[in-house]
Amino acid sequence: MGVDAVCSVRVVGGSRLHAGFYYAGKGRPYSWGGAGFYVSEPRLIVEARRCESPRLRGPEEHLAAAREVLKIMSVSRACVDVVSAPPRHAGLGSTTQVMLAVACALEALKGSKCTPERVRSLALALGRGKVSGVGTLAFSYGGFVADAGSPDPEGPRLLLRHPVPEEWRFVIALPDLPRGVSEEAEHSILSRPWDPPRAAAEMMARGFLRLSVGVARGDLQEALEGLKELQTGTGLYFSKYQGGSFRRDLQLIVAEAWRDGMILAQSSWGPALYTINTVDDAPGDASLLRHIIRGLGLRGEVYVVEPLNTGARVDFM
Repeated sequence: MGVDAVCSVRVVGGSRLHAGFYYAGKGRPYSWGGAGFYVSEPRLIVEARRCESPRLRGPEEHLAAAREVLKIMSVSRACVDVVSAPPRHAGLGSTTQVMLAVACALEALKGSKCTPERVRSLALALGRGKVSGVGTLAFSYGGFVADAGSPDPEGPRLLLRHPVPEEWRFVIALPDLPRGVSEEAEHSILSRPWDPPRAAAEMMARGFLRLSVGVARGDLQEALEGLKELQTGTGLYFSKYQGGSFRRDLQLIVAEAWRDGMILAQSSWGPALYTINTVDDAPGDASLLRHIIRGLGLRGEVYVVEPLNTGARVDFM
């Protein structure tokens, strides 16, 4: 079927895990530099088709984001279904993923391709990537990505991208705790960057370098040590807002995991926590995290998921 004949499409992607900021400060225009991963679950699926009577369906928490895309792109004759998406405000980048998926679906209905360059311009038009471009870049490229600093007047720009070794697995914990801050609160916090203490700045930069080298070389231990250092530096930077290097209500989970030798990272404002291990050893980490969460009197889900080394794809139906 030719692109110009497409009447229905499906966009399939994953979730974004934020690793931290390797740079932050008052300097303009590049006040924030971030890094992170694209993973296969929770899965993102958005479907769209041409229709005379517009309709928008999906989980209530994602409808506002989808509706905003339709408004900004001035689309009136399309039916859009958000079939599945990461939970909102959980640290998985759901708003950016949903908005870009809806936008790419609408582009495909018009006969346009969602190349990385086009995604970048769409992100700019939709107001995504103002602080961190990681979600936008992960949507485009998959794997491990870092942005070249935000804000950027032309949209999120790629600094580096490496495929994550296929034998690695991400163990993601979603404890049943309050969701992360709203976008409005986040904007209030991040719209005025401040210079980090020297020790935090050094940890952020050094941790990012070690993490990048570890992923590129397939050295899991180096990647984990780099992730730990990047997280510690980033956490110190935001400690006045979250109560410490990690969100206050996540600190016991992290401490218990570290006591057993597991390095945990907090994705964005949480409550999502994650670690990385091999395909053989990841189930053991998942069991330990479930035990820790139950032992603290909490409920929650723990997933073992694959890296997603390609960006979101558009399928013609």
